[in-house]
Amino acid sequence: MSSGRAQLSLIHQALVERAGDAALRLLVEQTGEAVLLMDATGRVLAFNAEAGLRFGVPAPSRIESHGNLPGCAWVQVDQGGGALAVSPLSRALAGEVVREERWGLCRPDGTRVVLEGSVFPVGQEPGAKPAGVLLRAREVEAPRLDAMRAARVLAEAGALLAAELENEECTAPLLRLLVPTLADAGVFFLGPGGEAVRAAAAVHAEPERHVLLVDMLRRYPPDPLDPRGLPALFLTGRTERVAELSDTHVEALTRDAEHARLFALLGVTRYLGVPLVARGRVIGALALFRSEGAPAFGDEEERVAEELARRAALSLDNARLLREAREAVRLRDEFLGIASHELKTPLTPLHLKVQLLQKQVDVLAAHGKPVSAERVSETLDVVQRQVRKLTSLVDNLLDVSRITAGRLKLELEEMDLASVAAEILYRFAPSAAQLRCSLEMHAPVPVLGRWDRLRLEQVVTNLLSNALKYGAGQPVRLTVEADGRTARLTVEDGGIGISAQDLPRIFERFERAVSDRHYGGLGLGLYITRQIVEAFGGTVKATSALGQGSTFVLELPRGDIPDEWLSVPGAPEPAADAP
Repeated sequence: MSSGRAQLSLIHQALVERAGDAALRLLVEQTGEAVLLMDATGRVLAFNAEAGLRFGVPAPSRIESHGNLPGCAWVQVDQGGGALAVSPLSRALAGEVVREERWGLCRPDGTRVVLEGSVFPVGQEPGAKPAGVLLRAREVEAPRLDAMRAARVLAEAGALLAAELENEECTAPLLRLLVPTLADAGVFFLGPGGEAVRAAAAVHAEPERHVLLVDMLRRYPPDPLDPRGLPALFLTGRTERVAELSDTHVEALTRDAEHARLFALLGVTRYLGVPLVARGRVIGALALFRSEGAPAFGDEEERVAEELARRAALSLDNARLLREAREAVRLRDEFLGIASHELKTPLTPLHLKVQLLQKQVDVLAAHGKPVSAERVSETLDVVQRQVRKLTSLVDNLLDVSRITAGRLKLELEEMDLASVAAEILYRFAPSAAQLRCSLEMHAPVPVLGRWDRLRLEQVVTNLLSNALKYGAGQPVRLTVEADGRTARLTVEDGGIGISAQDLPRIFERFERAVSDRHYGGLGLGLYITRQIVEAFGGTVKATSALGQGSTFVLELPRGDIPDEWLSVPGAPEPAADAP
């Protein structure tokens, strides 16, 4: 046996095998430091109880390749928590004396600790490799975020936010910047402008738990109205910091037993939550977590997280404003093009008819003949129709202006919805005949209420005009009925229908579900209808499918009316109870 191996054998014998020397063994066990002795083949010769606590494993028989204990991994302390290129044990086996260094250690349960200690080659002879190594280490608190690291994090965050000005894709890179530098896991929640709160990005330092985190958020999406759950910051708008998540905290963060089980599997015990506030509104939240064994979040980490959240909120809000401005410009340009076309449509025949009548008058006057009253009447009919179209277009534009400025006023009076609908239906009879649409109305009894007649007529006109435009050649049915203090008007057509993706937006300003080249219009009729109906305190909804027609249902409160108006002569009586 070489002298090196003989020395190692002596050390091993002194530390472990000398059962009779109880004082020496007690000294090793109570030294307060983790002590590990291994030979060059990886066989563990000594491993005290303190080593078991620090490494989080029972005494192993061998050390894995690259100097890793079973289930453990050496990681960096300051450079983002990445794996060490060479472990301290491997360095000592190569003959290097490692004195008083700090290493990060990821234990089998996923927790991370910082160890400080030394590793010495044992039994090393000149020109030969050591026969083994001796490690002694103690656990120290992870270094706090110093000013230099904080400045670097914020500088890199600023670069990311500047590069992603127009969208929300910056959230994932931001989390990857913070995890694991500042935390072991993180989630960005967003819910700007009244939108539903959603988890925009989620990252965990460990790949397996990252998958678990994403799956948990998918199965339990955030609900800002639920006082439980991770995005409670949307309700409080205040930074939250929890040094140790207790069972009570977990119960408050989760919704049921399965949710709590998944959360427990993430292995996080420290929490820091920061709201994203822009112009006085909470538009998001940043939730950061650390695993068991890691230090609690400190004041400096909270300051950095709040500053990063402030910058992220400003960037995201600016991105939203930029998108809205571009969309407004696009809608304005589109509307101006459509409005110009629609206004020219009645002006062209109007101009031609007046020009033709002028020429006829000039020719007849040159020959001393009077102008035919029939020709003048025909021209005036055309002029009147086109003027009505122009008036309707201008009125729509004025209504939009009034609605936007909040100047839509209602003059309430007592009236019968069935009578108003019948009158509008009569006005549309000639147009329906031209479009080969049969008009049907079902209104067996009067439906009395207090409404603004002009605005009510406008609503019914818009709905009926819409049905005739898109249901040409098909029957159009109008139904008026009462349900207690609610009046209901239904307009059904058998026309082209509306696709599911277009249905939610048809009541918006300047929106349409078809090409304006084929059907025309400013895209304002249904928008104005909805605004008027909501001013009455009612609702208007649409159901449709492509090729199967559309149904619009208007429900209006009947207002402050006498109880006797709820039952009118001719209304069906409720069935009498059987004797």
